[in-house]
Amino acid sequence: MQRPGPPPRFPSGAARNRQTRLSSLTLPKDASDGARQPRRSSVSGLAPGQKVQRTSKTSQKLVVLPSAPQTKPLQPEEDDEPTFGYETDAGIREYKSEAERMSKEQRKKAGFKRITAYCIAETFRLKHLSSYLTREHNVTPRAYDEALYVMYHLPLLPGYGPNSNIRSSAPPPKREGRISTRLSEAEENGYQDSYFTSIPVESPPSHTFVTPDESPRTEFPTSSDEETDDATATPRARRSPAPPAQSPEESRQHHDTEHLDADDIGEVIFFEYGVAVFFGLSEEQERGILDDIDNAGVLRRKVPEPDWEVEECHYTQDPQIPFPRIYNDFFTLKSHSHLLKLSIAHAFAQSTLLARFETVAQRVLSSPQTLSIPKQLAMSGKLKMKRHEALRLTGRLFRLRRDVNLVSNVLDVPELFWSEASLKELYDAVREYMEIGPRVQVINEKLVVASDFLDAIHDHLNNSAMDRITWIVIWLIVVAILVDLGEVVARLIFHATMDDKSVAPLTILNGTVMSQEDVLQTLYRMMEQS
Repeated sequence: MQRPGPPPRFPSGAARNRQTRLSSLTLPKDASDGARQPRRSSVSGLAPGQKVQRTSKTSQKLVVLPSAPQTKPLQPEEDDEPTFGYETDAGIREYKSEAERMSKEQRKKAGFKRITAYCIAETFRLKHLSSYLTREHNVTPRAYDEALYVMYHLPLLPGYGPNSNIRSSAPPPKREGRISTRLSEAEENGYQDSYFTSIPVESPPSHTFVTPDESPRTEFPTSSDEETDDATATPRARRSPAPPAQSPEESRQHHDTEHLDADDIGEVIFFEYGVAVFFGLSEEQERGILDDIDNAGVLRRKVPEPDWEVEECHYTQDPQIPFPRIYNDFFTLKSHSHLLKLSIAHAFAQSTLLARFETVAQRVLSSPQTLSIPKQLAMSGKLKMKRHEALRLTGRLFRLRRDVNLVSNVLDVPELFWSEASLKELYDAVREYMEIGPRVQVINEKLVVASDFLDAIHDHLNNSAMDRITWIVIWLIVVAILVDLGEVVARLIFHATMDDKSVAPLTILNGTVMSQEDVLQTLYRMMEQS
């Protein structure tokens, strides 16, 4: 078996200036990495082979999430390349944890937490949903533009009434204030693992990431104060000296406290475009929440359950790793920041919505009605499809293109990342891993080809309609000519008949001379008859 070569590395120095976005690290396939199963396809009834799959579903792909602040001057390019692995005879080999080597089924058995996204409707009524969750689920939703963040305390309890399946447990009194304070501080200060510099420098701030060896562990705060972000802080706060580093024991205690806080909570992010993303909940709990919001009437134009689009990954939290990362559909996070999960959920939800569009497009293009069109044209040169059926097919494709490019948020950067610059790179990294850009381009190319194909069909139908109209006009002209010809013949016959009747009495009068007696007798008879 051939050994895999070293994985690609991040560009740094001048190369980083040319490419500011995070580059994905793609590894070659290795059969020794364990069984790798493709992601569960849509439950819409299509065969798994028919649906367009992103490559990161079936191949190992690594994306390192930006987290470490740049605190040292950049070294020359040859000395600044992070390895993120270990050296072997074949070169630098990427390090993979045991969970990253597992298949999805093995992760389920091992009990890793789930990240699941459901596309169940075209729109959520977020205001109605927020009031319902506050009243029935005993939670406090937080609104972020088009997203609604909800934290559930485990274990989940039975609902208050018949229309509510579950509700959140009450948080411990001591922890309730701490969690609320931590969330508020994070929203004010931004994501704690900022990649912006925290000390004044003479040169413009660079977005290049330092290597794990150059980033000491003490530079990553983990307490409630770690939620600060210099990108969103005021200039005075940006020029202030950095807080003192914590000792290893204090840092470990804060990590343990945060870990305990995160073990008994589940998080849900509802997006206005009909996608819900769950963190740390079981499938039964997720279904219970979805049933509740369905019964609450917050769904607009809901999708039938067999056509739901479901995306599933797993994640874990490890504060000792140098960088958060995504590998083989497994998220390894440094902290439990809700802003980090909100960034991941935005890209994950957009990927799920795009997967639904891919399923709909595949269903339309592979339907028997569509596939029969070229066969009919090739065999008989005519189409048996009626005009309104072709127009309906065109309308479905046009609506799909409109949803992808105009109505949905697949192509738009959410408003949150315009105001929170510290989250933009995280969102871009997950979006790059989900291959949203190339997938949108592929589906648009398919729809353009399908539209061109349907344009040819419509031209054929229009030509047939014009031929029919032309023949109708011709027959109308023929009928008009026949009517005019008949009218002329009738007039000739009428005039000929009238001429014969007027000539006959004159002939009789001219050929017979009546006497006076005959005239008188005739007059008498006429008087008697009267």
